[in-house]
Amino acid sequence: ATPPTNKPKTVLVIDGNPLHDWVELLGGRTLTDGTPIEVVQASWNEIRVTAYPDSSGCLVTAAPIRETSGATTRPMTRTFRPDFLLVRNQPRGPTPVTDRRNVLYGFMVGNVPAINSLKSLYLDLERAAMVGELRQIQQRLGKEEFPLVPITYYSYPNQMVIFDQFPSVIKVSHAHAGMGKAKVTGMSEFHDISTVLALHDDYCTAEPFLECDYGVRIQKIGNHYRVYKKIFTGSGWKSQFGGADLQFMELNDKYKKWADECAKCYGGMDLLAIDILVDKDGSEHILELNGTAIGIQAQYWEEDSACLCDLLVEKMSALYATDTDSAGARDLPGVGSGAGQKVTESAAQWKLHNDSRLQQIRTLKQLRHDIVREKENDHTRELTETVMLGVGAVIVGVILGAAVGWVLRDSQDL
Repeated sequence: ATPPTNKPKTVLVIDGNPLHDWVELLGGRTLTDGTPIEVVQASWNEIRVTAYPDSSGCLVTAAPIRETSGATTRPMTRTFRPDFLLVRNQPRGPTPVTDRRNVLYGFMVGNVPAINSLKSLYLDLERAAMVGELRQIQQRLGKEEFPLVPITYYSYPNQMVIFDQFPSVIKVSHAHAGMGKAKVTGMSEFHDISTVLALHDDYCTAEPFLECDYGVRIQKIGNHYRVYKKIFTGSGWKSQFGGADLQFMELNDKYKKWADECAKCYGGMDLLAIDILVDKDGSEHILELNGTAIGIQAQYWEEDSACLCDLLVEKMSALYATDTDSAGARDLPGVGSGAGQKVTESAAQWKLHNDSRLQQIRTLKQLRHDIVREKENDHTRELTETVMLGVGAVIVGVILGAAVGWVLRDSQDL
């Protein structure tokens, strides 16, 4: 094949975990027209953005965790214009020190296309906006078809006067991952926590505390779905702190429908997860919607990340590939702005190639597993042989000792 001559397109992967090697995951990938993909991986903390009025996107200065050329790694910085963003971390943590929304705003000013879209990423930062989106789905489908946990919203603490479903869970402002949440058992505690919130005038939500039997997480990456059963293993009521054992479940029509409906939120989401609680009676309660920063389980990391890479290449090809053969072109959901795009017939060839890559990943993973198991078997055989040699040596020693003893006794008798 003729090497591609197109200028590489740069994707900025915002993932601060150094164990996640996106340069390797996207290594060798190209757009459907052969355009190479260059990867820069960095965290929100080490990115600065400037957007000028020339409509050419934005200028980024970042200290990469890694990048395709390998020439620049933190604390060194690199300045470039990203053609696409893959966002895997939230730009806002629970404290002001971890708030990097200014960087997100710069990407929005520059209209940089992304997974998930920057609009959905921005709206998903606030719990109140997430609750509103889920309520819209419930209004369309009905409470029986979409059993969202009943949530009461208070814009300010001095409004926390009426509530009658105890025990309850108070969730403060935008915080996630178990932060900013408290369980209250009665009206006295409810009023007490309102006096704490009054220090910063945060909004909050209140919902009934559910004695759950287990949890369910529905994960969607493009058209790839996974369902996990969460068995809570800790002593606390927060799964983030108490721990949970995740077991694979089959996708059913109901879970798929919920995921597809949630994928319409915020104008469209490609990457999402829905958390559900199942109570002692077996009733399901939809708890919350998670966006672009969803965690991928270690046992499925390679396969799910490969699906995410496939999705990224598909979206970038829709925007930037210069294929001219329009035969069999199909509509593709828009990226960032929501406008429809066209992907040519060569996308089918690209998909076939990447399906082959995915199969190779699975084969290599199984091969590594077999090699590790064979090494363990070899170690076991060596250990067994060593033990048997040791036992044999002891037996020989005992026999020799007895023989020497008999000789000495015979000598004394003589």
